[in-house]
Parts: sequence; C-alpha cells; structure tokens
Amino acid sequence: MRLQRIPYRVCKFEKDKIDENLAYGDCRHKSELLSKFLQKEGYEVKRVKVLFDWKDLPLPKKLLYILQGNSILDHDSLSININGKWTRVDCTWNPELLKLGFPVTVNWDGKSDTKQVTGGKLEFFDAKNYIKGVKIERKIALKFADGLNKWLANQQ
Repeated sequence: MRLQRIPYRVCKFEKDKIDENLAYGDCRHKSELLSKFLQKEGYEVKRVKVLFDWKDLPLPKKLLYILQGNSILDHDSLSININGKWTRVDCTWNPELLKLGFPVTVNWDGKSDTKQVTGGKLEFFDAKNYIKGVKIERKIALKFADGLNKWLANQQ
C-alpha cells in the first residue's frame, strides 16, 4: 500500500490539504487519507481513537523523558466494514520502521486486523464519542514531536 510508505512525521494537521500527494504525516494524516480513499471505493469507514503508551514503542529513554511521565496519548486509526465485518486498520508506521521494532503490517490479507500502533495495551473508542481525557501541555507536545521527528530521520 503506497499510503503506508509515506514517512511518519508529526506535523500540522490541515484536513483540507490532505490528498494523494501527501509527502509525510502522522496518524491523523494517514488515517484521513486512507479514509478518503476507502470511502471513494465504497467502503464504510469509522474513525477510531486509540489510547496507547509511547513507552510500548522502541524509543530512546531521553525522548520519552520529554513527556514527563505522561506517555499515554491518543492515536487516530480506522475501522472498516469489509464484507460485513469491522476490521481495524492502522497504516501509521512506514516499512522502514520495522527494522527498529515498530509494529508494521507486512502483506496484509485484507480480512484481519492490521498491526496496531503498539503491541502494548490499547483502548479503542469511536472517534465521534471520544472525549479527550489525556491532556499534554502544548510546549511539551511540540518538544516531543520535534525530538521524535529528528530521531526518526536519523534512523532511516
């Protein structure tokens, strides 16, 4: 899937600017683009919010330290109705991150759930009914995003 190959990078989310020319993006960008594509093909799609812990990913401790102990955050993903069955699909991590230990789906069968944002504990919520319970200071979030983007750029 070409969309999965789009490099992961935390950046500003502008829904109206997301199209097939997306050069990079995070879970919000990729799930939005995948949703647009699937709906165009006639699939029923639900947006999903997922609570996950950044500690469940292979990140350096100095990067996690930026979060000041608040490493549980929300994530954007999708649930797709495929032949009457709701299937969880997450295309967040690009294939290059597999060598670092990120959960990257390879050769998806189109029937079962893909690998999710982490292999750790996850909580799923319908995005329509999700009330953001996890808050992080903007300054901390921006510092973490910048550090994560730099670290990932150096790894690939």
